[in-house]
Amino acid sequence: MTEADSLQPERCGGIAAAPEATTAAVSQLFRDCNRPLVGYLTLRLGSESEAKEVAQEAYVRLLQRQEPGDPGLLRAYLFKTATNLAIDRLRHRKVRQRFAQQPAISGYANTGESVDPARQLLAREQADQLLGYLQELPDKCQQVFGLHRLDGIPQREVARRLGLSERMVRRYVTYAMVYCHLRSAGLTAEGARQKVSL
Repeated sequence: MTEADSLQPERCGGIAAAPEATTAAVSQLFRDCNRPLVGYLTLRLGSESEAKEVAQEAYVRLLQRQEPGDPGLLRAYLFKTATNLAIDRLRHRKVRQRFAQQPAISGYANTGESVDPARQLLAREQADQLLGYLQELPDKCQQVFGLHRLDGIPQREVARRLGLSERMVRRYVTYAMVYCHLRSAGLTAEGARQKVSL
């Protein structure tokens, strides 16, 4: 099966309902843009195999659109979607790395000993869980928390980039942290939302 075949709607995880015009437009876009898209993503992610996975997911998202749209707009949407997916992957990596480096999780941070694979697995699972909780937050809250806590950008700069007050940035960050703590403590998403508010 070729890569182009994998974009047929019946092969994309149950997207058989994609309109024929959308499928045709995406197939053409694949032929025209896949090489530059994968190259761009490889530069961002540092891995060609990950770049191909992200590109494939972006095409699937494109197939889920109901309107075929203008080819130029579809291309822009494809690259924007792929960029967002790549950013999510990079943030995911950062969270996993931070969890793996914490002494409470690794248990060996100051001893020079190699990290126990079971502890590494635990760190990955905890990072995945945290990222899942973050994805339950409002988009703006995710964006602020990601920029400040995961990317290490100062709150003042986050406020400037997003056109928010520093006070609002602090509120978003606090909301995200309290929400994730409540979810980790066993509350449902609805229960955590009721306990904390913006």
